[in-house]
Amino acid sequence: MTGTTRQDRLGTGMTGVSAGGTRSAQEYLSDLDLNWRRRLSLVSLVAEALDSISSRDCATALELIGGRYSGLDGADRQRLLRRWPAVHVVTTAFVAAERYDHAGLWPHLRSFLDRDIGQAFNPEWGGAFLRNLERLGMPTFVAQGDEAGQRYVGRMLLHCGVPTNCLENYFRLVTDRRTASPGLTAAELLAWVASRATDRHLHNVDKPVECFLRYGGEFAADVTDRVFDLLDAVSAGGDGLDVQLPERFRLKALELNERGEIAPADVSVPTKVPEVQPHLVIDPFGRGVLLRLPPVGDAPDGTAVWNVGLDADVQRVATKALWPGANEPAPQTDVVIPKPVRLATAALLGKEHLQANLSVVDDNDPAIFFGEDGARLSPVRPLPAGLVWVLFPGDEPDKLEVTGDLSRLSESPLSPGWSGWCLLLVDLARAQSVRLAGSDAVHTVRNHTGARVAAMELTLGVRTTTGMPVYADVPSIELPDDLRHAGWRVDIRDCDGETLAQWSTEDDSWNPNEIWARLPRPLLGTFTVRVRGPWGRGVTRTLAIAEGLSVKFDPSWRRLTAAGLQPVAVTVDAPPDLTVSRSRTDLGERQRGATVLLSAGTTACRVQLTPPHMSVAYESKAGASMASIRPVTLFGEDIRESPGTFIVNVGVSADPTLHVLGTTGLLQTLAPSVGRNGVYRFNLAQLADTIAAHPHVRLCLSADGALQVAVIRPKRLYREITAHEGTLILSQSVEFDGLMALVYSLRAPWREAEALPVVHGRAALPRWLCDAGPVIVTVRIDDAWVPESVPDWPARGTASFVDADGWLAEDDPEENALSAYLAGVRPFPERITDFSRLWSVRGLIGALALGDRVTAVSRAIDAAVYSSPRDALLSLTASKAPGSSISSLLIESGLVRANLIAAHDDRAPEWSVRGALPAALLSAADAGWSREEIDAAATVCGAQVTEILAGKDPVATAGRLDAAADLYDEASAMREAFVRQAGLVPHGLLSGDSRVIGTMDLVRERKDPRLHWLIANSRKIYEEMTRLLRIINDPTTTAAFDARRHATAISGWRVVPSLSLGCALAARHAARGHGVASSWLERQRRWWSDLGEVVPQLVATDLILAELLVASISARNSEVAK
Repeated sequence: MTGTTRQDRLGTGMTGVSAGGTRSAQEYLSDLDLNWRRRLSLVSLVAEALDSISSRDCATALELIGGRYSGLDGADRQRLLRRWPAVHVVTTAFVAAERYDHAGLWPHLRSFLDRDIGQAFNPEWGGAFLRNLERLGMPTFVAQGDEAGQRYVGRMLLHCGVPTNCLENYFRLVTDRRTASPGLTAAELLAWVASRATDRHLHNVDKPVECFLRYGGEFAADVTDRVFDLLDAVSAGGDGLDVQLPERFRLKALELNERGEIAPADVSVPTKVPEVQPHLVIDPFGRGVLLRLPPVGDAPDGTAVWNVGLDADVQRVATKALWPGANEPAPQTDVVIPKPVRLATAALLGKEHLQANLSVVDDNDPAIFFGEDGARLSPVRPLPAGLVWVLFPGDEPDKLEVTGDLSRLSESPLSPGWSGWCLLLVDLARAQSVRLAGSDAVHTVRNHTGARVAAMELTLGVRTTTGMPVYADVPSIELPDDLRHAGWRVDIRDCDGETLAQWSTEDDSWNPNEIWARLPRPLLGTFTVRVRGPWGRGVTRTLAIAEGLSVKFDPSWRRLTAAGLQPVAVTVDAPPDLTVSRSRTDLGERQRGATVLLSAGTTACRVQLTPPHMSVAYESKAGASMASIRPVTLFGEDIRESPGTFIVNVGVSADPTLHVLGTTGLLQTLAPSVGRNGVYRFNLAQLADTIAAHPHVRLCLSADGALQVAVIRPKRLYREITAHEGTLILSQSVEFDGLMALVYSLRAPWREAEALPVVHGRAALPRWLCDAGPVIVTVRIDDAWVPESVPDWPARGTASFVDADGWLAEDDPEENALSAYLAGVRPFPERITDFSRLWSVRGLIGALALGDRVTAVSRAIDAAVYSSPRDALLSLTASKAPGSSISSLLIESGLVRANLIAAHDDRAPEWSVRGALPAALLSAADAGWSREEIDAAATVCGAQVTEILAGKDPVATAGRLDAAADLYDEASAMREAFVRQAGLVPHGLLSGDSRVIGTMDLVRERKDPRLHWLIANSRKIYEEMTRLLRIINDPTTTAAFDARRHATAISGWRVVPSLSLGCALAARHAARGHGVASSWLERQRRWWSDLGEVVPQLVATDLILAELLVASISARNSEVAK
């Protein structure tokens, strides 16, 4: 090699490649590299540029480089591969896209080389590929580490998108998942793939497809969203040319469609409401975290009813069109999530099998991120490099740890139930990653810019009737400066999904905001702006716009008055072509807001005008009230038992003082214990002595009492209640606006309570209750401005019994028969179809005034549910049985130890916190757990499910009592502080913290009379249980029980957690045919049931844990047998 330069060595033999043989190979490759660099600068991944690049040029370039590669040494090889970076990455991605097959990628790359090039080829070529990506400023996917498939091949495949030979598999996966989950989004598909792949349960999916969907991030989400559009277009008879995807994607879709392998989009729904799933959003301007329920297009008369579950709390939410009967869909509805929960569920009434489950707070990664538009961001994708709302536990914003720079723009107040959490608007433009202090989860920030739909300042105090904020100007569509010449397309659609206007870079104008000039002005309504360009750089945002609308409030902020809110004048101004039904509205003290009709051309919509105002709320161990806009009434008895916190939102930074006024004047003043962002919290424990001496006091923010925010008084609202000729009579009742009687039927306890207004001490009963037998009544004062839900059943000791003869006599014969049975006039019904009624009776049986018939009724119901276990278990969650009684009911009925093989169904049951135990029993009916059942259980129980089913409990000792339990037993304040802190972030039922909280419940409740017999006989039970486990003779069962044992105690309350788990383990062995275990448990039924009533979380968690452990034994035995 003497006498030659490095350039000579690299260029030798590369001549005569042009048509006329006049260009050298170096010139040819240099020209290609310059041309291809320009094309790559306008895309995200190499695959996007391949359509505009000749396959012949790719092959020629590979042959030229390959022909010289093997004749060089290691260092020169690397220099050769880095000399033309664009040529190298394009040709590599070209081979990955067009040649990849079951043989892999390397053989096809090697085929372009002249001779054997040795084992160093793979790392040299792959390393150069990554370095060349860096030089070109293209994604290297280094954040995924070696998880992005093989170190080099995985990244090569990511840059080709999906190889042509794998497109059929990709499209089939998309079609199958969309068919199984109507309304599925691209982000949800990616999350599903990631979850299944992590647990190694992703089957029949090609490795490149899995790699792209797991590690492609926002690029894969964007491509998948476009694939949705492509498949919909071709299945509807279109050619797919309007979808910005490589041509090979389109051709494969057309081929599959010709073979009938693409399911057509559902066009059976007459309305044009898009089929979307419930999802989470943040409203930082007042309502906080929301579960957004989508419109329902096939709702009769525009009405739909949703069953919504927030962990164990279940409620029905009705939505109704503004103009019923006008062929309108039931509108979108927002449900406030008043406190941190792990899981939110939503299902339309009658379609519970289509329940949607949404993770709200992940205990392993509790920080929740929302986009600038308020929509929750996917936790498995990088965060946008721009404005983001972040919600996280902790009172201090500094709990966010950032790599790079984070700009904190503002902080928004949260509802009282989210106290201890923080909501910030941050700018991540200069951040590389974000994590919450103490969490292992790191959220990377994408290092490339994307398009943005930047809304102008919103019109304060104006919302649509569905709760969306209203903007008075069109948003600005902003494209990245470095990609302004890329292929961009902008669509604007109305609320029905119809495209109103389009713009692309092929137009004469380079300004995307000129699209607004193509629409009739002024704009009025809800519009969706979708911007698509290079993969992963687009954005979609939906906004409500009333262009030119201006609203003024006088005063600008309403304070509380004795009757409600300070009166305010609302003035609405609009441009000439935007008509307002009335330009001025005066709101009195009892009016929170007003609705006006806006119209422009043929478009009309109603908006709600709500002036900013002061609010107050009360928070205690029992929960947090909704923010009220009138002085609230508190009861001295409740404050003495659990003082709680009084919360005042004054909207601005201030120095408020709470003045306690009695009949003699000022009694006490309170300073806020904490305050931030206009929200101030007052500790009412400081009022204990004052309230004891002065039962009637007023809480005011002014010393003269003019700004009253609360009244504290004794709880009693009446002396007694009687019934006479269809009317309830409340003797010596107080006269309060909003006094309500909640009436519950004891002979039809499954029915909803009737809420009856009390006027002058009287409340008229509805017809069905007049002759339906005895009732119980609870009385409360409702705030008409902040409606409270009606409890399924009143708390013990809060209701009055009103005796009467009779039973239900309505249109349902089965319902009437069961009511008559409870009244003692008919036998138990021979045929039961609605088991939720039986569970309601069984769960409330001690409160139904059945006298000495309690035992007989209980046994009849237990026998009925035992004989129809599947129907019974499926209906338990929807019944009015208290959540705290579910474990006890299933123990009493014998279902926790029954062989339920006849109740098995291949479809996984729906899981919720309330229905976790019934779902676990149904999942285990065939003594095994399917992949779908495991996934469903993990949403409620946590990631530990998979490990436990593998025979390894990662937190086996959690819940075992030790010396710390004695300390907590003696120091109740310390115990409550621990439970409160642990509960700040909701955890899966099988997490270590949840198990500890269950045990702390036992420490707190250990003196409950229902546990006296158990604790007194605990040593005998403990010894019997130990002998039983020896008879069962299973190492996994014994290990679990030993992990729960107290270090020294063999009797007393300290062994109760061991007894709970021991019974659960015995029950699950009994369900699999262990006769000795079943017989022994029959004798323990009474005390075990009592334990389930006192500490339901401990017992339910132990039963689910025991089932998974015993199922792991069965699974291992099956493998051994095979």
